[in-house]
Amino acid sequence: MRERDEAATTGPASVADPEVTGEGALSPMMAAVAPDAKAAAQVAKRSVARALPLFRVAIAVRAALAAMAAWLLANQLGDQLAAYAYAAPLGAFVATGTTIFTVARTALRQAIGMTVGAVIGMGILAVEWPGIAKIGLIAGVAVLMQGIPRFGQAATVVPVVALLVIIFGGVDADGYAIGYVGQFTLGMAIGVLVNAVALPPLYDRETRQQIHETVQDLAERTEVLAETLRGDWPPEREDWAGWGPELRDRVVALDAQVDEAREARRFNLRMLWHRHDLDVDVRAVSALRSVVHRMDDVLESLAAAAWDRPITIELERDERRLAADAVEALAAHLHAWHDQEGVDAASTASLDAIDALYRRSIEDAEPQSGVATVIFALRAMRERVDWAAAAAAAKPESRAE
Repeated sequence: MRERDEAATTGPASVADPEVTGEGALSPMMAAVAPDAKAAAQVAKRSVARALPLFRVAIAVRAALAAMAAWLLANQLGDQLAAYAYAAPLGAFVATGTTIFTVARTALRQAIGMTVGAVIGMGILAVEWPGIAKIGLIAGVAVLMQGIPRFGQAATVVPVVALLVIIFGGVDADGYAIGYVGQFTLGMAIGVLVNAVALPPLYDRETRQQIHETVQDLAERTEVLAETLRGDWPPEREDWAGWGPELRDRVVALDAQVDEAREARRFNLRMLWHRHDLDVDVRAVSALRSVVHRMDDVLESLAAAAWDRPITIELERDERRLAADAVEALAAHLHAWHDQEGVDAASTASLDAIDALYRRSIEDAEPQSGVATVIFALRAMRERVDWAAAAAAAKPESRAE
């Protein structure tokens, strides 16, 4: 009885004893709520990070600085132009983006579009037409200009400026057009300058990291496929047969990432001291595109061998074992490309495994077309991995940091 009493006062149950007090003691409710509160805080932190990523915050800061500088400078241009100083911060806001080249191109197109709109507005004011006819003309010209590729979205400002000149220009349409368009263009120029001075990121590291993560993910999926081929057949797990669209989406995202990195390097002063061969990344994405395309062929052939859809393919046990060896060798080859170590040895092992599968397939009097598809796809993937790995090996700085 004494031992039980001591356990009651010293064991975990004593935490709930109302007599237990002291600094650092937690009530049962607080002890239960603390982990939930911590998890909720982590979820909230991730949500904020997704909604307000650092690059977006940086763009917002640059936009604020550009708008303030544009407002201050616009008010120093004399009474006539200062009356339209409100247009300068608007221009600074428009000339804000992730890359200097994109910002400069957008600003130039916007300036051309606004100038065209102002000219159209002043020209229509000089014509004695009914107001409804003038509106129709502006709308028609604006739609036609949107079909000009070089204008792009900048064509949307043409009708806006034309209408502003007609509505607010009054007797001094020329002065309004010059003041509004001039101040807006001034604001865009300041926005471009602020973006250039602020040294926006090059996105090289992010692009390189995304490529390496995709290679790693593809290698891990390939290992899963090899394990599936060695297991019970037909396999219970079916998700691997639908990996194709997901992998293609990853490659499309990588294409966009490389394009953004290329745009970020134009007119960016960071290029003076940040050396990076973007061609290595371009070649890596091209190789991944080819590998994913051929992987689709492998997945479809093996799915047909497992479940006889969309066509029936026979894959005997020893062929499945050799296919598993070849797929596993491909996974090792992808890992070697990712790590940039042992690529030659992994490539040789992959070739040997593919050749073993090929020799087994031609032993049959009527080789299966599905096996031939897998062999061709594996050979094509091996060649593309070697091609990309050779480019990465020639440029050591291409390794992900």
